[in-house]
Amino acid sequence: MSKLSKLSLITLFFWIVKIVATTLGETAGDLLSMTLNVGCAVSSTILIGVFLANLVTRLLSKSCN
Repeated sequence: MSKLSKLSLITLFFWIVKIVATTLGETAGDLLSMTLNVGCAVSSTILIGVFLANLVTRLLSKSCN
């Protein structure tokens, strides 16, 4: 596999993950702030907390899978 095709594959996967992550983030934000009526500040705090909990868990895990 040439370097160009590896780069193209990585770029493709990057954009797929970026679109999926953005869509899920927007959906979660809308669910909390509009559907459950908790407000923008509270929903942002909840989602930032979930993100930080995942980040800390990932950084403290023994394996890098």
